[in-house]
Amino acid sequence: MLLAIVMVIGGCQANHSTNVPTRTSAAVTDMPDGDEGTPARPAMQERPLAMLNDEPVTISTMQARLVEHSGAETLRELRLETALRTTLQLSELAVEQQHLDREEALLLERFSDDEDTARMVLQTLRRNDGLGPERYGALLWRNAALRLLVQKDIALTPATVQRLHRLEHGPRQVIRILVVPTLQEAEELHARLSNGEDFGALASTRSMDPSRDRGGLLDPISSEDPTWPQALRTEIVELQPGALSGIVFLDDRFAIARLERTLPADNVDFESVREELESTARLSQERLKMAELAGRLGVQPRIRVLDPGLRQAWSVDESASDTGP
Repeated sequence: MLLAIVMVIGGCQANHSTNVPTRTSAAVTDMPDGDEGTPARPAMQERPLAMLNDEPVTISTMQARLVEHSGAETLRELRLETALRTTLQLSELAVEQQHLDREEALLLERFSDDEDTARMVLQTLRRNDGLGPERYGALLWRNAALRLLVQKDIALTPATVQRLHRLEHGPRQVIRILVVPTLQEAEELHARLSNGEDFGALASTRSMDPSRDRGGLLDPISSEDPTWPQALRTEIVELQPGALSGIVFLDDRFAIARLERTLPADNVDFESVREELESTARLSQERLKMAELAGRLGVQPRIRVLDPGLRQAWSVDESASDTGP
């Protein structure tokens, strides 16, 4: 979620760990060939992080596994933070505590309107994702920095707010959809559907879309919803119940839709929800611009990985990112 999230999660300087110190042991060692009376140099010993029975566990004990487990992710976070600090400085901007507080407030609002419930969800999320004080604070800082930097690009027009009102309160279409990989297959299935074959049955056996388990049935969608391809929305908005769309080209696939029914608008007056809509529209634009900016800055600065273990983890991570899911 945090796709997340989009996004998410204290202090402004929570970018580097300070909790793995080394310290000088109280023990001393003999100094070879030293003059009599010369103080012996203290041996440097790592401070144990934990004890297994009477055996100390140090950062050296855990280092290889930690790097292998999350070294690449941490390095990627640090690279973005470095790019953000540089960009903030050039823009003469600074992340302050009020910005961090707002990021947490926005996060909680997304979980629940009830603060106690929202904080319980956040606590569970942090525990499941290993977001302790350091990583949580760094996440909040990155989001706050990104939000600051995109403000100049936010353009909230009356048309945008009106469109959001239609999206949330206007009519919606309930459709079935069937998606196949080739035009030839789409033409074959469109002909069969036009001749009266059952849409749900064909969708459940031939469609590539996850909705095939429901015979191609989708949740109600709005013709204003930009998360759906414009070509599909244009096709279905003029359909009558029971009518088939034409064949719609979607990237590298082909879709056929059938309108089941149209749900009417809920008659919520625009002026009564204008303020809420403006806030929602602004947040939506901010999230989009923040994701775009993070994508641009996330590939800089140049990284030269020196540690062999981290180099291997980084190589695997970068390969996975290149191939995608």
